[in-house]
Amino acid sequence: MTNLRVRILTQLTAHPDREQELKNALVQFMKERCQQAGCHKCELLQHLTNAAQFILVEEWDVEARLRSELDSQLFARLGEAAAELFIEPLQIHWYNVITPQSCTD
Repeated sequence: MTNLRVRILTQLTAHPDREQELKNALVQFMKERCQQAGCHKCELLQHLTNAAQFILVEEWDVEARLRSELDSQLFARLGEAAAELFIEPLQIHWYNVITPQSCTD
């Protein structure tokens, strides 16, 4: 699995008028995630016209991501800290990163 990467998209929707609180919790979560070995990218996206919708985008080495015990601990802490801010459960999607040969040269 060497050099394979996975991109993880986590979709969150805040309760009305709780957008800033959720955003603050996610920014703190990202600071800890980005420091983990194997993390290449960590971004938070907020919808342009619906400020309640967020997507957390992460890119990881597959091996590092799959063996990360800290990962589940961080998500558990995020859930505890911000569960009342979510309108619905987290939606987490994993994708293989496919890069055209011409983009890697």
